[in-house]
Formats: sequence, structure tokens, C-alpha cells
Amino acid sequence: MKNSLIVLLALSLYGCDFSKRIDTTAAVKEMRERQVKRVLPQDIVNQVDVWGKEIQTDLEKGDSADTLGQKNKVFIASGPTNILKQAIKDAKIINMLEAIDYGIAQKQDIPPSIQKNSTGDSLFYMFPNAKGEVTVIGFSKKQVIIQMDKPLIK
Repeated sequence: MKNSLIVLLALSLYGCDFSKRIDTTAAVKEMRERQVKRVLPQDIVNQVDVWGKEIQTDLEKGDSADTLGQKNKVFIASGPTNILKQAIKDAKIINMLEAIDYGIAQKQDIPPSIQKNSTGDSLFYMFPNAKGEVTVIGFSKKQVIIQMDKPLIK
């Protein structure tokens, strides 16, 4: 009886395949990485602010706007506000450019600002440059979210 019990126990253990064990800590980590994360509007604005400051610094160092635009997948335009208003047709952005133009005319210190367009699908980082012109950096909201989540996409 004992021998048959030992044989039965040995056969049942032999049937178990321990080579396919799952590392639970790695599995939990991967599940957390693949978890859908909620991106709040404030997170998007904060990210645009960070990237806008970086691009502004690069532009002030003398880097090419075309090169920075392609590298960062953004729209960059710089010039007098009347020319920018012709290039950008969005009413909210035009109003913001007029406000910046008024501030420049009044010789006010104007900090960089972020404005959504009328449809809400893009954000524009705007600042006056040293020449008295305005630089506008346009970020697609969809592209910002993709770039924020890039480390999680495999």
C-alpha cells in the first residue's frame, strides 16, 4: 500500500511541469505597465509648458525652427503679430496674439502663455522674443499624449 502511494505521488509530481512557472513579480510589473492610464487636461498643459520652455531655450540659443519643429513634431512660427494672424486662422489664437501685441506696444513684460485653439485639439505656446516679435509653437493634443506615453508603448 505504501509503495503504491509513493508511486502515485511520484507520477503526479512527474506530471507537473515546473519549467513553465511564471515570475509573479515580473508579471505584476508588466500588468501595471500595460494598465490604461488616465491623462488629465492639466497633465497635457503641464507637458506642453515643459516642452515649450525647452524649445524656447533652444530657439534662443540659435537652433533652427524648422529642425526643432521636425524633431519635436510641432508647428513653429515667428514674426510680427500681423503676419502670424494671417498664417493662423483660429479666432482664439488671433485674440491672444492681439493681446500680446498690445503688451509689446505698452512695453510690458510678457511671460510665455499656453492657449487652446477653438476646437480644443491643439495647444499653442506663445512668447515674445528679443526682437519684439512673437513666437508661436503649436502642439497637437494627440501627439502630446502619444509622446507622454511613448515609454509604455512597445
